[in-house]
Amino acid sequence: MEAVLELKNVTKKFKNNLIIENLSISIPLNQVTAIIGKNGSGKSTLLKMIGGLIKPDTGRIVFHNKEHISIGYVPETTPVSIPFTLSEYLTHMGKIRGLPKEWLENQINTLLKIFDMENERDIRIVHFSKGMKQKAAIMQAMLEEPDLLIMDEPLSGLDQKAQADLERLLMSLKERNISIMLTCHEMKLLEKVVDHTLVIRERQVIQTSSQQLYGEFINRVVFELPNVFSIGELKNTIIIDKEITNEQRMIELHVSEDQTNEVVKEFLNRGASIKLLEPLHMKEKEFLGFFNGEEKA
Repeated sequence: MEAVLELKNVTKKFKNNLIIENLSISIPLNQVTAIIGKNGSGKSTLLKMIGGLIKPDTGRIVFHNKEHISIGYVPETTPVSIPFTLSEYLTHMGKIRGLPKEWLENQINTLLKIFDMENERDIRIVHFSKGMKQKAAIMQAMLEEPDLLIMDEPLSGLDQKAQADLERLLMSLKERNISIMLTCHEMKLLEKVVDHTLVIRERQVIQTSSQQLYGEFINRVVFELPNVFSIGELKNTIIIDKEITNEQRMIELHVSEDQTNEVVKEFLNRGASIKLLEPLHMKEKEFLGFFNGEEKA
């Protein structure tokens, strides 16, 4: 698979804290690559090194087919008090980068159309929703038509509609053959948009496809139990991945797909009633478990 860039034996420390150690990875060309891991695992540090905002202590970053590639960077926190309208802001950012006036005007018009923000061009950004501010941040990162777009937690704090809008936007950018790197906590985004996943564990990275991140399906089943009920004897014949009980005599089970019918039948025969039955990814618990930890690095 062709790569847009490679990290070769990269190490990064902050004071005496080792964040990334002797890391060698490749980033696929024209694909969406997600970085996941605990807070403090080095996700943002990795993005900043690739984006050229900080330098590795040792090792090097090699860009394929070019001596240098154009990179657009979208930080996790978007400015909340920008005094400009959207068009003024994009014009200002373009001038800072020395972009030709006529070309910049055409590029802004193109981006407003792509991002479905033509009606908001003369509205001040301070009045935007968080989702609209996120779009503005991505637009400024794309002013120079980047080869690689880097986004740190693009869905953070967005409501469901804004998340759906951004997912559609990422798919659109992907279809334009833009290489994208992002960090995220949202499994839905990984399933729908991401092609390639980097899992950071203990200063190292495991590379996998997004499909490999998820195992076979299991089912989440919630029963309301009768007053007299023992689950102990069922455990000898039924594989239960997870069991949760509470004072209301409710029990939640995570059961393999091929055993779901057997489990439901047994519980119904014993007087229980079904309150919920839905599919659950086998590895969802592991995925969610990545995001408990120390402060972000």
